[in-house]
Amino acid sequence: MENKIVEEEPVVKEHLGFKEKLSYGLGDTANNLTFSMITTYLLVFYTDVFGISAAAVATLFLVARIWDAINDPIMGSIVDRFGKNNKHGQFRPYMKWAGVPVVIMAVLVFITPDLSESGKLIYAYVTYILFGMAYTLINIPYGSLASVMTRDPVDRSSLASFRGLGSQIGVFSIGILVVPMVALFPSDQIGYPAVVGMFGVIALILYFLAYKNTKERIKPVKSANPEKMNLKMFTRILTNGPFLALSFMSFFILLAMLVNQSVGLYFFTYNLGNEFLFSVYNMLNIGSVVLLVIFIPKLTAKYGKKAITLAGLLIGAVAMGVLFILPTTPITALLFLWVGMLGISIPNMLVWAFISDVIDYGEWKTGVRQEGTTYSMYSFMRKLSQAIAGFAGATGLAIIGYVPNVVQTAETLIGIEVMMMLIPAIACIICFAIFKWGYKLNDKMFAQISADLEAKQ
Repeated sequence: MENKIVEEEPVVKEHLGFKEKLSYGLGDTANNLTFSMITTYLLVFYTDVFGISAAAVATLFLVARIWDAINDPIMGSIVDRFGKNNKHGQFRPYMKWAGVPVVIMAVLVFITPDLSESGKLIYAYVTYILFGMAYTLINIPYGSLASVMTRDPVDRSSLASFRGLGSQIGVFSIGILVVPMVALFPSDQIGYPAVVGMFGVIALILYFLAYKNTKERIKPVKSANPEKMNLKMFTRILTNGPFLALSFMSFFILLAMLVNQSVGLYFFTYNLGNEFLFSVYNMLNIGSVVLLVIFIPKLTAKYGKKAITLAGLLIGAVAMGVLFILPTTPITALLFLWVGMLGISIPNMLVWAFISDVIDYGEWKTGVRQEGTTYSMYSFMRKLSQAIAGFAGATGLAIIGYVPNVVQTAETLIGIEVMMMLIPAIACIICFAIFKWGYKLNDKMFAQISADLEAKQ
């Protein structure tokens, strides 16, 4: 028999202030000060510093990230099961303490103990898998938090923009600062863990600000008998059509971004002969994200989130595809990569508003509100994309014949360009098709859903 949703307390209708939106966004800066360190530099670190073969790293990434994806729904169901009766909120308390194990494991991932070849691989598996589990412990509650801060569609778009800004500040700060900071140390073996530790301290401060300055407004009344963890918690979500379309779109958009980012340092180092252009590329991307934070709420208010998302996907596909055809020079590369990533950043930023909408849609359709489980299953798709992106990046390097620290062959350089430009362009086209014809929840329909849910309170 279907578990009935508990009645919710009346929602306080107040708009989110700048301080609260910024503080929430800085939580994703904290996330990416460790997570982007992993996605951007771990492949290079493993192959060029720790001495693990690209083929072995490919298998490691695939196995570890698939487990990480499976781990997400487990964490989401735990949050839904045990968090609703916490007087401090269902999600915010994790911001106070769960960042500590994330930072510790991030540092350990970049430690290089003197081990045999097999010993290095075992150490990499253990530390990388534990990092993923620690990151899940804070990322699932953090992502779920937005869905209970507001139902206002403009505030949700603005909140998603601030999260996108926070995320990109973390991503591109790592992209800009890590290479020159590591170079200040006597060796990469010392530099990488030291730099991760520095960013980790900043991350802990930002997590605390996210905890202190945000508020959970959509709260179910405390229940003596919360729903027990069961299969229905997951199968119920699989009937949510907009959730499935959003998940598959996010799968491919994240694939585009991560493959591009994972080979970015290789591209600028070997194809263009200047590794520091990678930092310039990331600086340009930070500037574009700041512009998006300003204009996305206005554009979505006028045209709707779905239309703006589709436009961004077209921009990404065209820019990346054209660059693959054109002769590659530093100027054309920086220009078209910047425009392409600008387009890709639009849907990647707005997904955080869409996920809050599909959580409300699920409650409206089934009568059961499942923030943690819904977000965790969405995160499952993103983690699966990360697994495939990491596997594709490492396997791709092995297939194209990459050899560390030498001049690459012409075939290898073309292979790097395929991963840097062509794969993201194709992924954007797939995303466009999925979202245009698969995501049926438009802004007008959501306004009715929101009104129906508030009428029940």
